[in-house]
Amino acid sequence: MDRTFDSIINELRSLRDTGSLIYAIHYACEDFYEVRDKPPSISAIALEGVNSGEVIVYSVIDRSSESTEREKYVLNNYFSFLQKHADARLVHWNMNSADFGFRALANRYAYLFSEEAPSHHSDHRKIDLDDVVTLGYGHDFADHPKLKSIGLLNGFHFRHFLTGAEEADRFKKDLHGDIRRSVTEKTSLIARLTRLLLDGTLETKHSGQRLDFAGSSLDSVKVVLTVGERFREVRRQLKRRHGNRHTLEVNDEYDAQDLIHSLLRLFFDDVRREEWTPSYAGSASRIDFVLPRYRLAIELKHAGKSLSTKELGEQLIVDANKYKKHADVRHLVCLVFDENGSFENPRGVESDLGRAHDGLAVTVRIYDH
Repeated sequence: MDRTFDSIINELRSLRDTGSLIYAIHYACEDFYEVRDKPPSISAIALEGVNSGEVIVYSVIDRSSESTEREKYVLNNYFSFLQKHADARLVHWNMNSADFGFRALANRYAYLFSEEAPSHHSDHRKIDLDDVVTLGYGHDFADHPKLKSIGLLNGFHFRHFLTGAEEADRFKKDLHGDIRRSVTEKTSLIARLTRLLLDGTLETKHSGQRLDFAGSSLDSVKVVLTVGERFREVRRQLKRRHGNRHTLEVNDEYDAQDLIHSLLRLFFDDVRREEWTPSYAGSASRIDFVLPRYRLAIELKHAGKSLSTKELGEQLIVDANKYKKHADVRHLVCLVFDENGSFENPRGVESDLGRAHDGLAVTVRIYDH
């Protein structure tokens, strides 16, 4: 029976809260696409305690003996670790195949030692973080390469990260120190993403940190999008006051900003106005909103004859460049109100323009009906 996102998260939270062992794990090897007659050789294996932050690295550079003996040291210590921590959960990133993964490590051990690996973690103790995030946030939670992209979205600072191809190239050149640092950094990233996921603060390409409201945990980005969706209904309702009393009339963009601000305050305690003058043609001073607790910026745009798809895209590039430098923002949500159906293919525009810009997620929603 397939496990659900909630069941996995609840299990991991329970283990975390009771102090049970959860380790992030990653490793690097030679280019498995070029290996034909043996399991790929291993350079380094790293683990990091999700609770403790303890970092354990086994690398061939830790020993100065002949290359095969150095690799035996790495694998022997890795499988000894598994034996000593048989109850631990291992959180990994796509270590599922015979070419790259737990089976590949066991096969390499058997190849070098001429015997089966001494320990095998059961499948239910191995958790593919990529699969879990996909379950909770959809397959397009980050741009490719997903591990690095989601790291950027969550403010991870990279120093030693190498792609798999780059690690394989370093392997050929016997630059195992570079590989060791890369594997250690990737493992730390997996551990950090796991902590954020369990804390409800993981940010993806289309979602933000979670907020508690009325006893439920809500995605902050979806809350903002829903506020935009209900905006016109609220505007209409305000006109139907008892006894035709005075009310807020939404006649221009400033009225719309005031009303959106009020609606946001239903869900968010700290809503800050951000006033600036964009550098695109014909722009006047504009007020956006920043939710620093949730690292969100919200901007409102009103479609018309002067705002084409091309112009909207160009404006978003300018806006994204501004907010990339903002210490309290990692996700820009653009609410576009298209009263007259100016965009021929609004869903396509949303898809094309909603993407990450160097670590800043951008979500575009066009309200056209």
